[in-house]
Amino acid sequence: MHDLEFYHYCAGPTLASRFDNEFWSRISLQMAYTEPAVRHALVALGYLSRQETGSLKHARLGFTNGDKRKLFLLHYNKSVRHLVHRIAEPSYSPEIGLVTCVLFVCIEFLRADYHTAFTHMRNGLKIISELRQTRQTDSPIQTPEGIQSGSTTPTDMIEEKLVPMFIRGMASALLYGVSVEDDFAVPCPLPQSFQERRFTSIREAQSSYHEIRNAAIVFTRQMAIKLIQLIPVTVEDFLRRYGILECHRAWYEAFQELECSQILSLEDKVTISALKLSYYATYIFAACATDVRQMSFDAHLSSFKALLHHAKIVFNFMDLGNLEDPQAKPSSRSAAANFTFEISIIPSLYFTATRCRCPTTRREAVSLLSLNPPREGLWDPEQHVVVSNRVIEIEEMEVDEKGWPTEEMRLWSTVIDANMDQTGGFWVDFLPAKWVGSFDGEGRQRLRSEWFVLGEPWTSPPSRYSDPLRIMFSPNTAPLH
Repeated sequence: MHDLEFYHYCAGPTLASRFDNEFWSRISLQMAYTEPAVRHALVALGYLSRQETGSLKHARLGFTNGDKRKLFLLHYNKSVRHLVHRIAEPSYSPEIGLVTCVLFVCIEFLRADYHTAFTHMRNGLKIISELRQTRQTDSPIQTPEGIQSGSTTPTDMIEEKLVPMFIRGMASALLYGVSVEDDFAVPCPLPQSFQERRFTSIREAQSSYHEIRNAAIVFTRQMAIKLIQLIPVTVEDFLRRYGILECHRAWYEAFQELECSQILSLEDKVTISALKLSYYATYIFAACATDVRQMSFDAHLSSFKALLHHAKIVFNFMDLGNLEDPQAKPSSRSAAANFTFEISIIPSLYFTATRCRCPTTRREAVSLLSLNPPREGLWDPEQHVVVSNRVIEIEEMEVDEKGWPTEEMRLWSTVIDANMDQTGGFWVDFLPAKWVGSFDGEGRQRLRSEWFVLGEPWTSPPSRYSDPLRIMFSPNTAPLH
């Protein structure tokens, strides 16, 4: 009961965003009363959130107290066993598995086990895909007795509450190179579907944007694979890019109309800024996806600055500290881990720090990351500050008359290895733009790898490569972050 109460009062509110608050504060707790799998998962999550600080390094360190680890694993394993037994029962319904699946993903994000987290996410997406296929082939479902007209059925709950969470969560998996589109279709929206459209709520606009975001990430990753493998970009690719950008523009116009048509609360304004900063990032990302040259990002400086403007609005609302004084200490935190379930601002700020070459603008992005916002899924602000500063250092070894990095020094990609060790050490792969498409004698892409350690003096890296230039053996997978 202690851990369930901690979840209810501390962990749940820190995990929730405006769009999934009902799941963390009501749906999961209500289901916990009747479903042991959900109840034990919540106990494990509440206990874990009480033990963790939220930092990636602390998560990788794990519990130092063996008894504490045993207590956590006791409830986690009980949840798994109860779910397995429940699936075999005739009264089992898919929403039980999906709710438990979300909780498992959250637990593994908090533990920094990306492989297991994305395995759970893919399982959930497969369940949703199978449900939709079944509905298309079966006869219409009759409303069971006892459900009053106008009440929420399990199907409604899945489509209205759970499916949007998985669609938003897909972005994290896609950025890590996980092919979740094989489990759950990621359609490329048509610009016509957004032209002449009128949003009736911020939630509706948010749902539409995240579909565009996933399509943009899939497209950008596919273009990255082509550029690495020297596969020519086709006319069809350019048409896809044009369609994605037109969807962005049409969505933004409809979103602005919604913004101007309503009297907005402070929370509404912050939510709008959070959506806009993500919009600018995916628009720039898609616009430059077909070009190896990094100078193309320079044309989007105004969008990078707009992104930072909206990020500051979000940060001020979060009360992380004085944005005018980067040395100011953040405000006190909740008793729960400094962690949120879904990605929101860290990927966009990291993208700005590494892809915007304006010396002032990119440093503003790093300054915001340095305020220690909550870790978003697997995106740790401290880690991305360290890597961003190194990217700036590498690229600005040679600058032009404006002080911007020359094309010769610019990096095409910077990929952080998700396998951080218990000391906070991790590898980062840097691929200069001038090396893209440059293969060794065996047809493998060469990368420059460096070893980083969070919060500690630099130590010698573990034995990993005989050559200081890492060999990438699998260019068919392209993590982008």
